Amino acid sequence: MTRTGDARRGAIVDRAVHIASVEGIEGLTLGRLADALRMSKSGIQTLFGTKQELQLSIVSAASRVFERDVLLPAERQPAGLARLRALMSLWIGYLETFEGGCFFVAAASELDGRSGPVRDAVADAVARADALLQREVELAVRLRELPSDTDVEQLVFELHAMVLQANHDRQLLGRKDALARARNAVDRLLEQQTGDAASPSR
Repeated sequence: MTRTGDARRGAIVDRAVHIASVEGIEGLTLGRLADALRMSKSGIQTLFGTKQELQLSIVSAASRVFERDVLLPAERQPAGLARLRALMSLWIGYLETFEGGCFFVAAASELDGRSGPVRDAVADAVARADALLQREVELAVRLRELPSDTDVEQLVFELHAMVLQANHDRQLLGRKDALARARNAVDRLLEQQTGDAASPSR
């Protein structure tokens, strides 16, 4: 594909992620995207071939945005709790990136009972994010900024749950304070953990 074709494809995918976050990735057909972009369906099909290829491109694009807006900025922070806090704050902020909230929350809810390459791509992206969060928690434990007996998987579960709840409250219930509450919840949980680490009984 030419550079012009790559640029057109990238621009189309960028718009498609926003639409899919609102309307669902399954409902985003080549025809629906063509209508939204005021292009011909054949023009979209020339660039993507099939609906599945379009869907996989959307998942990849959403992953790149997550990496750009969350992972890379967090990695600039000092290892340990500072980086973990930054990761969580950026992840919560990411919920405002797409028109329909977190793309992966929407796609996971839509595809979790199905099978196929698109569902697998979404599951893989979510698993990678969880693995990254677990790595940062484990690093904070090794640096003794969290208690040595921290239940890492439980803490990861609770931190991720706060992101999911924030997205739910913001998108479904229209609660404007959802992101602030999520950040407060993360701070409170980590302060509890670090308080345990400082306890003489530890």
